[in-house]
Amino acid sequence: MSHHNTIRRVFQHILDEAECNRLMQAYQQQAKQGEQPAIDGKTLHGTRIADGEPADHRLSIYAVRHQRVPAQVAVGRKEYEIVAAPKALEQVVIAGKIITGDAMHAQRALSAQIVERGGDYPWVVKENQRGLYQDRSQLFAADKPRPGYGKISTDVQQAEIINKRHRRLGKRRIQVSAMLNDYRDWPGLGQVYWLKQHFSWIRQGEVIKTSHEVEYGITSLTREQASPKCVMQVRRKHWLIETGVHYRRDVTFREDAACMTKGASGRILATIHDVVPALIKQAGFQHAVQACRWFDGHIQQKFATLRKSWEMGRGACFMSNLTCKRSSSVIRQSPWHHA
Repeated sequence: MSHHNTIRRVFQHILDEAECNRLMQAYQQQAKQGEQPAIDGKTLHGTRIADGEPADHRLSIYAVRHQRVPAQVAVGRKEYEIVAAPKALEQVVIAGKIITGDAMHAQRALSAQIVERGGDYPWVVKENQRGLYQDRSQLFAADKPRPGYGKISTDVQQAEIINKRHRRLGKRRIQVSAMLNDYRDWPGLGQVYWLKQHFSWIRQGEVIKTSHEVEYGITSLTREQASPKCVMQVRRKHWLIETGVHYRRDVTFREDAACMTKGASGRILATIHDVVPALIKQAGFQHAVQACRWFDGHIQQKFATLRKSWEMGRGACFMSNLTCKRSSSVIRQSPWHHA
């Protein structure tokens, strides 16, 4: 296997960023209808130069089920993710899919773009959309009628989920309503929701910590398309972009410690790290660390996985032959793993 200094030079001087992105996108864009892409951004701290320009920031679209990143765009130095999100969505098929994002992406233009192309959205609504936020908080507020007056009738439906995992007890309750659809002129508005989450961390039978969250949101999914429980599950799946992409790149692959500051090397490394989770899933592994350890002792199977991905993509793999060989070893032979 090549030395990590050789791999670094390949990233800095040989690989072409535009070609890498094009081939990566061709491989990644194989998600099926009904997939749920999640939008979120990440700063590439390993590209930051001390006392120089700030680190690069990229907005990614992550296909939750297949663990692919079918599109990503650079966020300019003086731009925000709000500007980059429409550009990223132009690169993917939206029809029949549910696009999720955080409160920053609750924008009228982005909602209209998704609905016009046959997709759906659920957005968290915070005070950046003050009118929406106030209407939803008032709708789901506790009804306290004056003496002699009855309660106002509503169409609110609710659901509750209780689960325990990794010594954490979670209780989630959601309420949804379609009463504001005609009142609020928002593109494709189907329902509004109120989501309450309470978590308890348990050790040796005792609660050592608790947290409480309340979230208001909107979705284009109508009552016929999605029940309250379905809306809750869609919101929960959005955060898989944190564990499926960001955590793996930061912790498992130690991307931010790479210090790839020369040229486009840091961005190319991030592109390859986006592809690796899909290859790991394709190989039948659920955990990235387990896969990396196994492939360390099975070099031939490592290359066989890359060849298989090439054949499945009909030649539209994420790199050329040289890149495939280097990218497969960069995770375990990169300089930060020898520190």
